[in-house]
Order: sequence, then structure tokens, then C-alpha cells
Amino acid sequence: MGNNCILNFDVLKEEISPDNVLTMSELIAFMEVRYQISFIGSRMQKMYADLFSDIKNKHNKNHVFSDGYDLVQEGALFLCEHYGKHLNDVLGYNKKGKAITVRIACMKKMMKLINRKTCDYYRSISVEDLTPNNEPSVELKDETPQDYTLVDKIIESLNLTENMRVALECRMSGLSYPEIGRILERAQSTVFEYFIKMRQRYTAIYG
Repeated sequence: MGNNCILNFDVLKEEISPDNVLTMSELIAFMEVRYQISFIGSRMQKMYADLFSDIKNKHNKNHVFSDGYDLVQEGALFLCEHYGKHLNDVLGYNKKGKAITVRIACMKKMMKLINRKTCDYYRSISVEDLTPNNEPSVELKDETPQDYTLVDKIIESLNLTENMRVALECRMSGLSYPEIGRILERAQSTVFEYFIKMRQRYTAIYG
């Protein structure tokens, strides 16, 4: 059974309401965790698998929810403050003038919690378990933030529209062009054009 049998991304186009707020938060958390796997690694892979299991088995009263479902609850609490709005509604603008939508603000809430959880995970490694070969080094710890910053800078340099940025995040989360089109309420051909433009901008800047 594939993910699409369990995850219905069409709900992300709906108005935020008590009836769909939890499902919306589950989907946003699922995409965000999947996106972060490339930056954080095995810790996120486990959270991704656990979260999918949580969503799949949430109606099973014997199911024990993982720590990953905390992201869903965090996101749902935030979305509850925005009943009547849509995920693409703009809440404000950052210092660079980029729009901050309800979806982006929700993702930022989740990302803060992911950062806390991953930091707690690395702090909890027993000193007794460390050896000269596996003891974390300062250089190794610094690699992830540097890589993450580089990706952010590259994406920022492309000067993407809001729809392009969401399409890119969705694609990096493993969604297909039709799925992205449904989320953005755009034709599949339009989504395809977004990626052509992104590739052209990347090639023009970085060769």
C-alpha cells in the first residue's frame, strides 16, 4: 500500500477548520520531516518512519504514538489560531520582504521543535559509549549547519515566487507533479514550467 492511499493532500487546499486541522498538520509535518532527512540524516529517517506509522494507525486505540507526532500537535495548535484561513494566506513579511504564509509559519514552528528534539538526542549520548573513533568532533558538528546554510543561500539566490518555493519543497519531499498541482491549485503543466524556470535560473547563476 503506497503513501497516497493514506495521505490525502487535497485537504491542504481547504479552508482551515476544526474538521481538517489535524489532518493538515499531519501532512505538513510529514513533508517537513521528509525534507529534513537530507540535512539531519538517520535521526530524521526514523522520525519519518515513525510519523508515517502514527498517521496510519492513529485510529488504533492500542497504538503508541512516537515523539514525531509531537510535531503534528505543535502544528495543529498553531493552525487552530487561523480557522477560516487557507494555508497560502499571507500573515506578514520577513525582513527581506518575502511573504510568510500560514503554511510557512506552521513549518517554522515544527522546525523549532525538530531542532530541540535533535539537539536533545545528541546531548543524550552516553559518555561511556564514546570512543576515540566515534566521539563527535567540532568539525563534524559544524558540517550540517554549513550545508543547510548553503542550500538556503542557493534557493534564496534563485528569487523564487511563493508558488515556486512551495513546489520545490513539495518535490524535495517526494511529491509528484500532479500532487503538487493539487496543492497549489495549478495545472500540472504550470508546475512543470515552475521547475523549468528554476533550472534556468540555477544554470544562469551557477552554470
